[in-house]
Amino acid sequence: MTSVSSTYAGFNSILSLQPLIVVLKRMMAEEKPGAKKLYQHILKEIEAVPELLQSVQDTALLQQHGELVEALLACIFPPSTSSNQGLYAITYPFSSETIYASPGFKKIFLKDGPNINVPDRRTTEDISEASLSLAYNVILKKLYGLQVPVTATSVHPFTEEESSLTKYYELKLNAEFVDVKSIGDTYSLPVGFSPQHNLEIEELKALFPLEHFQFTGLVVIDVTDVTREQITVEIKNALLNINAFSEAEVYDELQQHVQSLIGLKGVTIGITPFFKKNNYYLYTETHYRNSLLFKNSDVSAHKDEISNLCQRVFRNTMHPVLYNTTENSDGQLAELLNYYKETGAKSLLLCPLNFDDGHLLGLLEIMSEEENKFQYTHLSHIKPAIELFRLALEKTSESLEAQIDKTIKEHFTAIQPAVEWKFTEAAFHYLQHRQSSDTVKMPQIAFEEVYPLYGSIDVRNSSVERSNSIQLDLLEQLTLANDVLNKANKIIDFPLLKETQYRIEKYTASASDTLLSDDEMQIYDFLQVHLESIFQNLLHLRPELKKIIGAYFAAIDPQRNVVYHHRKEYEDSITRINDVLDRFTDVEQKAVQDVYPHYFERYITDGVEFNIYIGQSLCPHKPFNEMYVRNLKLWQLTFLAKAARLTASLEKRLPLYLQTTQLILAHAIPLSISFRRKERKFDVDGAYNIRYEIIKKRIDKVHLRDSDERLTQPGKIAIVYSQHKEQSEYLEYIEFLQGEGLLGENVEHLDLEDTQGISGLRAIRVDVNYTAESTITAKEAVTRVGKDGLIRK
Repeated sequence: MTSVSSTYAGFNSILSLQPLIVVLKRMMAEEKPGAKKLYQHILKEIEAVPELLQSVQDTALLQQHGELVEALLACIFPPSTSSNQGLYAITYPFSSETIYASPGFKKIFLKDGPNINVPDRRTTEDISEASLSLAYNVILKKLYGLQVPVTATSVHPFTEEESSLTKYYELKLNAEFVDVKSIGDTYSLPVGFSPQHNLEIEELKALFPLEHFQFTGLVVIDVTDVTREQITVEIKNALLNINAFSEAEVYDELQQHVQSLIGLKGVTIGITPFFKKNNYYLYTETHYRNSLLFKNSDVSAHKDEISNLCQRVFRNTMHPVLYNTTENSDGQLAELLNYYKETGAKSLLLCPLNFDDGHLLGLLEIMSEEENKFQYTHLSHIKPAIELFRLALEKTSESLEAQIDKTIKEHFTAIQPAVEWKFTEAAFHYLQHRQSSDTVKMPQIAFEEVYPLYGSIDVRNSSVERSNSIQLDLLEQLTLANDVLNKANKIIDFPLLKETQYRIEKYTASASDTLLSDDEMQIYDFLQVHLESIFQNLLHLRPELKKIIGAYFAAIDPQRNVVYHHRKEYEDSITRINDVLDRFTDVEQKAVQDVYPHYFERYITDGVEFNIYIGQSLCPHKPFNEMYVRNLKLWQLTFLAKAARLTASLEKRLPLYLQTTQLILAHAIPLSISFRRKERKFDVDGAYNIRYEIIKKRIDKVHLRDSDERLTQPGKIAIVYSQHKEQSEYLEYIEFLQGEGLLGENVEHLDLEDTQGISGLRAIRVDVNYTAESTITAKEAVTRVGKDGLIRK
């Protein structure tokens, strides 16, 4: 015989069915639908046993009327939880001792008798605290009428003894069927007390000592398995750490969570990211140390090939895939599974983590060393976590890309798309090594064996035209100023005006001749400081001069404070030419980049100057052939011919008549280039290669040998070369473009003057055909060069 009228952990608790009976009778009295039909018969039978209406002093009474008591207690639980699958129990008020429990509840929590047994001490303490808090809510509601809940819900982890997996259960304690009364002393609520105060347990203990209260009735415990939901939350919290895939502790925690989620102990998880930027894979030891795939040494030795293999296998695969064996597969899948097999995998769950566009971002890998370990139910169990891993991997990828972009901006500059991968590689390696050393230096950016192409479209005599426009504006302003002074001298006798007029005549004579830079600055200073001050004073002294002085100031550009008429025409014309050429270059470059990626750099001044480099080292993943160099040379010549025709069509529409000249430097020998961080541009390496740069700087103003004639002329394209094979090659291109109507029949072969450090240069000069219609575009021209290097008509 077990006495239940005793104190449990500070509680004075008595078991009684009476509070439950009162609630059922109230439901019948309120005429709730079906209540009378459900409960009337049971209550009649209970009332026929008066002992059951009293406090239960002996458990033998419950056993004696076991069938009736069980029928009554079953009224508490809906049919859905009354099966063997349900987890529920009834205990003495706020006690761990049960009087009724479902089979499932007994199996998990009642292994050593009627008392609830939880092996984890922290969980036991949490449940005890929830029970204590609920007891005070019963006191506040039943004795003081406060509207507080008499149910408490909490989630707790439980470690399964057989599997050692962590399960999460939601415990709902229901004290609706508990009454309470004060024993001895009575207690009053503090002034102004309300449920919103949220007093701590220790404060409640001081206000209402539990030994002075007696609880009568029963507490209902309803348990729900929330492992999947809670594990998903735990995984999400772990993945909030930006270093989730690199920190060992976080990874171990994720592995335990995934094992619990699918309900299998002993499986191993891995995460293989495929971070990629500017077509360059980013492999970091910190991010790949937890990859199952990359534990295979063959995979590590051929990273790019295996990464591309995974991209092909899982592209547009949005769901996890189960492999009960790593044997007997075909094609690319067999190759991939074999890599896992070599790491010990006998069965496998692979979960593709994809970008929205279908590209593979990474793989969540779950492997077992036993065949047929996984079932299809495990696929549904893992699905809630897949999106969390995908988002976390995407966040890590974005963070890594942001670090690389920041490093590139700090150490380099705006990068051409064709070589972005190389700068990404350098920045990435710099970031990796900086984690272990503060003295790490940025790797050099260099490309070996690249073929250079140089060309320019220059505005003819642009410096002369600019100087002329400045002279004309100065003369216009000096003339206007002189007109003002002439009229002022007739009205007022002021010697300073005559001295100023003398200086104007002197500056006019100077500006009418060759205008030197010093003279220009001196005249500007005179006009903007000295003359403006005199005119402002004349406005106050002689109002009759207001009209002519006003006309002078009206002719002045308000932003530049000088006459800006002819120079504006010059600058607008230059800008118009450059804008048209810039847009034209963008269109043509986009087309030719599709043929073979290359480095293209332009400089816009008075026209367009561009450097091109092409070679295998610039694009290591695409096979290179010298055919692509010939392609690009033909494109370059075609481009300059069409650009010349384009600028010629603009000449009559420009505010100032300007013409362009076109120039190519032929160079058949590959060279090496490296990025100069201080200048933030590529430059050639080596003493012989530097000669190429010197030639580029000298040929734009070079003359013909024994002549004052410049090589570059409007309406023509000049091609400078030093080797006979370069001449022969370009003559082929010229002949082809003559047939296409882009170039004229007149071809000149010229010797060039020797310049400082440079001798022996020759040139071809060919007319641009402005009249005939061309039938070929720059993009089409490059497709006429076959793999044998011959031009197809």
